[in-house]
Formats: sequence, structure tokens, C-alpha cells
Amino acid sequence: MVSFNRVILAGNLTRDPELRFTGSGIPVCDFGMAVNRVRSKNEEVDFFNITAWRELGETIANYKKKGDPILVEGRLQYRTWEAQDGSKRSTVDVVADNVQFLGRAGDGGDDGAGAPAAAGARRSGRNQGGNRNDVDINEEDFDDIPF
Repeated sequence: MVSFNRVILAGNLTRDPELRFTGSGIPVCDFGMAVNRVRSKNEEVDFFNITAWRELGETIANYKKKGDPILVEGRLQYRTWEAQDGSKRSTVDVVADNVQFLGRAGDGGDDGAGAPAAAGARRSGRNQGGNRNDVDINEEDFDDIPF
């Protein structure tokens, strides 16, 4: 049986990242992300809940804030639970495996916070040969997001 679960999203944080710890002390960071989608002449926005664990989550919580551009690579996770009123609820979240901090237009590709290029939280930019990295993102497209 074939199975593959991978997602890559580029957009902006819709709220400040929230860092919390599990009962055993493992850090987990939750944040929202908005991704613009252009359909003919109309622009629509999709919203996603993202979870990042351990050092990756701590790095995001320390260096990112609402409105910052970010690229997230990870997997989809389906969860169900029972609400306080007894109704069944479900959601699909993105669990981040890798994050790239994207710079705003005009800041030279820096993420604006002086964040280190840590493992699992890489900046976008140019490689040694002067070519663009694997992901080619036009950061000017993020300027018209309303937050």
C-alpha cells in the first residue's frame, strides 16, 4: 500500500506563536498561518493551524510574531475529540518538520529578527553558487496581506 503525507505552505502568521510544554516538559508551539490563493481575478485566503515540536517550536516562538512571512514543510494530521457539550469535533492540522524564515521585501532576505540559521529553521536566500534555493518565492507577493 502506498502512502505519502507531505505539505509545503508559504504565508504569514495570523497570530503570535504560543509556546507551551507537555506534562513531560517537551516544548510545543502552535500558531496560525494564512496563505493567499489567486483564482482568476479574485484572491482568496486559506487559514491553517500549525504545530511545531521541540527545538523547532522554541525557535519559532522566540523569533516570529504575527504577520511575519514563513515557509512550513510538514505533514497533515487528523484529530478528533469530544467537546464539553458532548458533540464530536475534528480538525486537520499541519505538523511542521522544517521551517524557513522568510524576509520581508526590502530587508535583504533577513528575517528581521536576527534569528540564527538553526537546524530545522533555515532562512531562504542564495546558495554558494549564487542560484536560488529549491523553493523560489516572490516575497513581494506577501506585502498585500492585511496583517
